[in-house]
Amino acid sequence: MSTTVGQPFAWSYSVLKNFETCALRYYSYNVAKNVIEPETEQLKEGNRLHKVFENRLKGEPLPLGFAHHEALLASILNAPGVTYAEQKLAMTSSFTPSGYFGKGVWFRTVIDCTKVRETSATVLDWKTGKVSEDETQLKLMAATLFCHMPAVQRIKAALVFVNYDHAERAEYVREDLTEIWGEILPRVKLVERARQAQHYPPTPSGLCKKYCAVTSCPHHGR
Repeated sequence: MSTTVGQPFAWSYSVLKNFETCALRYYSYNVAKNVIEPETEQLKEGNRLHKVFENRLKGEPLPLGFAHHEALLASILNAPGVTYAEQKLAMTSSFTPSGYFGKGVWFRTVIDCTKVRETSATVLDWKTGKVSEDETQLKLMAATLFCHMPAVQRIKAALVFVNYDHAERAEYVREDLTEIWGEILPRVKLVERARQAQHYPPTPSGLCKKYCAVTSCPHHGR
């Protein structure tokens, strides 16, 4: 395995998710980068929807085949406040704002939709897959926006499952940051320790048979 000792450590929600799913998957996808996730039809659909939604939130009309999403997007645009689409935000390990590829960057995220009004905000992430719960992503979106917008004191966050007319919601206030990072930081430390030790054991699961591209793993396809 190639060394990562001494290299700057930066992570994202997907990095943490990959590591907690399987350390070998994380190594192959995010460290060695010797495996590229196949562009499945589901992935293509998700990428196209994100681009279409981004363009609509920036003032363009929806293309054919997406008109059924107009009510959702129009309600966001017509609500009071400033609308942002596909915000690329990052921070340092001292929880200060950073450029997305800036010096000292430690955490990166892309927030699909943000609506800011005075001291409150709403952050949304579009999902095209099946309904699932994942408060970690909601917490990270909120924590990053709190970092970049000091005036914001309250955030409503949601994973919006656009094909199921469903949203997983949570609400946070700035005082929640200590609790948010208290829960997430120990998990990030495990990723850092794995990199330092160069130890990435596989974790067999139901993903091995059809949903992992690490063909060198002994559990692949089983």
